[in-house]
Amino acid sequence: MRAPAPSGEPRVLVAEGLEAVLPSGAGVGPWSGEIRAGEQVLLLGPSGSGKSTLLRVLAGAIPSHQRGRVTGRVRLLDGTAGGASAIDPVAGGVLATAPVLGHLGQDPVDGVCLPLIADDVALPLESACTPPERIGPRVHEVLSAMGVGELAHRSAATLSGGQLQRASLAAAIAARPRLLLLDEPTAMLDAEGVAAVRSAVDAATDQTGCALLLVEHRLDEWAGERGLDGLPARTVALDRSGRVLADGPTREVLTAHGPVLREQGCWLPREIEERIGGSWPAEPAGSAEPAGSAALVPLASATPRSEVLLHLRDATLGPPDASGRGEGSVLTGADLEIRAGRLLAVVGRNGAGKSTLLGALSRLDPLRAGTLEGAAAGLVLQRPESQFVADTVEDELAASGAPQDVRRAMLERLDLADHAAQSPYRLSGGQQRRLSLGAMLLADRPVLLADEPGYGLDRSAQEAVLSLLREAADAGRGVVMTTHDLRSLEAADEVVVIADGRLVGPLAPSDLLADDALLRRAGLRVADRLGPHPREGTEAERAGSSAPVRADGSLSPGAGSPLSEQQSSAPADDPAPRTALDPLARPRTALDPPARPRAPLARRDPTVLLGLLTALSIVCITLTDPAPLLVLYALLAAGTMLGLRLGPLALARAQAPFVLFAAGVFMVNVLSRPGHEPWPDLPVRVTSEGIVLGAALALRALVIGLGAVAVVRASDPGRTMTSLRTHARLPARIALALLAGQRLLEDLPRRWATITRAHRLRRPPSADGTPARLGPRAMARCAFALLVDAIRSSTRIAFALESRGLGTGERTQWRTAALTRTDGALVVGVVLAVAAVLVLAG
Repeated sequence: MRAPAPSGEPRVLVAEGLEAVLPSGAGVGPWSGEIRAGEQVLLLGPSGSGKSTLLRVLAGAIPSHQRGRVTGRVRLLDGTAGGASAIDPVAGGVLATAPVLGHLGQDPVDGVCLPLIADDVALPLESACTPPERIGPRVHEVLSAMGVGELAHRSAATLSGGQLQRASLAAAIAARPRLLLLDEPTAMLDAEGVAAVRSAVDAATDQTGCALLLVEHRLDEWAGERGLDGLPARTVALDRSGRVLADGPTREVLTAHGPVLREQGCWLPREIEERIGGSWPAEPAGSAEPAGSAALVPLASATPRSEVLLHLRDATLGPPDASGRGEGSVLTGADLEIRAGRLLAVVGRNGAGKSTLLGALSRLDPLRAGTLEGAAAGLVLQRPESQFVADTVEDELAASGAPQDVRRAMLERLDLADHAAQSPYRLSGGQQRRLSLGAMLLADRPVLLADEPGYGLDRSAQEAVLSLLREAADAGRGVVMTTHDLRSLEAADEVVVIADGRLVGPLAPSDLLADDALLRRAGLRVADRLGPHPREGTEAERAGSSAPVRADGSLSPGAGSPLSEQQSSAPADDPAPRTALDPLARPRTALDPPARPRAPLARRDPTVLLGLLTALSIVCITLTDPAPLLVLYALLAAGTMLGLRLGPLALARAQAPFVLFAAGVFMVNVLSRPGHEPWPDLPVRVTSEGIVLGAALALRALVIGLGAVAVVRASDPGRTMTSLRTHARLPARIALALLAGQRLLEDLPRRWATITRAHRLRRPPSADGTPARLGPRAMARCAFALLVDAIRSSTRIAFALESRGLGTGERTQWRTAALTRTDGALVVGVVLAVAAVLVLAG
């Protein structure tokens, strides 16, 4: 069956026998159908059915970015007058589809490809040749609609996964595409985030008439209070093999094929679940111990049920800071008992502190205040691939030290016996999560912590993961899992809520589900006003890299704009209200220019600074007399300290590598140059010519090095690329690719911290339960894992750049750099100073 397309609307996509097969043999299709303007289509199917593969084919990523064989015919229609112009995504690739298509992938970390959020959202608008004066308001409009308008000038490296997911979606809809492809856009969001994203997508489709093809597991959250009527009107359902099971009106497809879809592992709306009957999970919380579970998840000794294994008392949790004053704390006054035989769920909005709590319980992160007493804990992170330490699935389990028979039993329990010799990185997301959980179970820790174990999983995969956690608790362990999915609470014995920086509970799951006010406080149901919660932090903030940003109301893009209705509101509990006279009284938005640096030299145009550094370097290369070089170095040092407001010690530390290089150059020339020996009695030969030439070469290195330090500290990459594009006509493709590289470099410290923390958790803990330190071999393996992760991210970022239209064609430039009189005065002053030094020296 097939749902009727909106009558009279032009076609956006036409497919005939479209089928894609990956090198692994997995595939999707064949599918024949069309999507019309304004039509919303749900693509539904179990994990591994090829939903993401189909979206990547339509986006042009297969085979241009990912190997695969595509057969059949598919065309994207741009709706031009006089007959639509057809685009073949398979032949044309991502750049061909970018003008008419917006794409959001599963990984939000690599979905933002430029360092600053506003620049990333502006990129597709520049590619569409949008007039520069209209780009800023549009960027502000879409970011505000996502509830992250105050993040416009924030670095992507400081944002949480949920914030990055919203920013990526803003970039996907910014240029008003004709077809929007969304691959699980709400996977990392709380209830308010889901509502904001859904509202923004609806507004985008209403305003522009764009079509939507949606892949989404959280159907009830997406539908909201409207139930089935809140879902896309049409559904394309795939079976486990990737074949099309049905294509038609959503209610009819789900009613007719709901039992088959549920059996194959799909989440279904609550209304369909009630019609089908049955319950999930099959085993109620606290059920009797399953047969064989004790052998599967053994403990060193039997633990009485309900015995306290880990006790957190009056704790203050948050990122460490240099002052030690506990600024930026996420949780205060936290008291929590982890008991044997109990599965405890921790819920709360994005950024409330769920991961921070697990970091403290695992002893990876120190407490700001309070005490933690009890047994060692194992932690399964959100990204399971971060914790892999071996080359094959079987070796991954062997690294936990379990006997072979236990490992074999675990492989069977995880349904991974057929993948024992395969690399863990080649498994599906659900398989990876089961493997990381199984490996931590075999590590035999009395307490098991799992951070969002159901993230991005379909029904069958989540059922398998929660069953493992349930069995671990029934075997006598204390189990804690964080989640924003209320369905997961069915497997828990009790639940703790994080709301307003405090722990509430523990409660019975049924009591929480009946408390509507508490659910709204915790962000598990939509509150009256949408937007970032005042306590929402980021992963980088929890690591101490930045302080949380307030969300106290960004500027409206214009009266009556449908995308301007969801503005962030001022938090009532902000500890330091600011006045209107304070330039920081509200967060900066895309309508505001970037903040101007305070240091005088940092306000100068980067192209001017680079030009001065180049000219000064040429002058230094021509000089062989140390005297003028010494004077130039003294003047440059004084100007750098004044212009950048650096103290002598800070300047000395910044120059340390150049000083070491200059010292080496000086010593080599002093000891190797022939000539007059002023001190013939020395044990080594030192010549006057060597001293003079060595001093000149060393001072030359110091002057050029100090100039480079000054330019780097005075200019950030974004301003530099903008200036070079404006004044030096640097091609946009090169400039933006360099900024994408900077984005990846900025994210490397966070990736390194995640990988090293994960590897520490895989090693036996110390006597007090603290995770072990890593030795040289383990650090080398972490470095290799970081390299692999960076290579993978670079390919995904390259795809994101092309999906935003970054090619060699015509484009506009949002930000420009204007030369000022002060820039001219700086050039004149430097030229006069250098000329005076040369004249006096001559």
